[in-house]
Amino acid sequence: MDAAAAARARRAGRPSLTERRKADTRTEVSRAAVRLFAERGFDDTTVEDIAAAVGMALRTFYRYFRSKEETVAPVLAAGTSDWVERLAAADPDLPLLAAMDLSYRASMRHSRDVDGVDDAQLRVVLRTADGHPALRAVWLAVHHDCEQRLRPVIAARLTADPDGLAVHLAAGAANTAVRIAMQRWATEDGGADDAADRVADALSRIADGGLLHGGGADRC
Repeated sequence: MDAAAAARARRAGRPSLTERRKADTRTEVSRAAVRLFAERGFDDTTVEDIAAAVGMALRTFYRYFRSKEETVAPVLAAGTSDWVERLAAADPDLPLLAAMDLSYRASMRHSRDVDGVDDAQLRVVLRTADGHPALRAVWLAVHHDCEQRLRPVIAARLTADPDGLAVHLAAGAANTAVRIAMQRWATEDGGADDAADRVADALSRIADGGLLHGGGADRC
């Protein structure tokens, strides 16, 4: 592919071959890092350990990631990106809440069965992030990106202005509900189905208005 063709591909939203290879390498490193964090603990895993696990020189590692904390981003972002893509492709006749629930459940199954991220690994990352500001910043950045991607999808489903306040609030509320539900799930025992149930409950509370709507706190 020449430079002009590569530029056209980028403008059309299609990553170039080089970009896809870079993304694949980042994902490979990320999966290895998450696995090591679950096996050894975050603090006891070094950048050298991660690089060695994928047969990568340390200098090469730093071409893809600036720090150990950043290695979790591709795995975490894969889950949120898959959710948004599934939501965009969901039956347009489904109510938004139902579409969010079904697409998130499908995304959780995909993450476990296809991406190979098991519940224990994900739980370790989320638990660890709670006590590590730099790791927590990566988790929050992933959800910041997720919220931005949710806006046009929600707008399209509701035939609404993607820049309107209502769409921004809906995307922000849904994204925050998912993030908090997953963080709470990580502190307990349970599998992917339990995580999806947590998310469904959180989304339902947001849809109902919750405490801001004058609802009771009996489900807190």
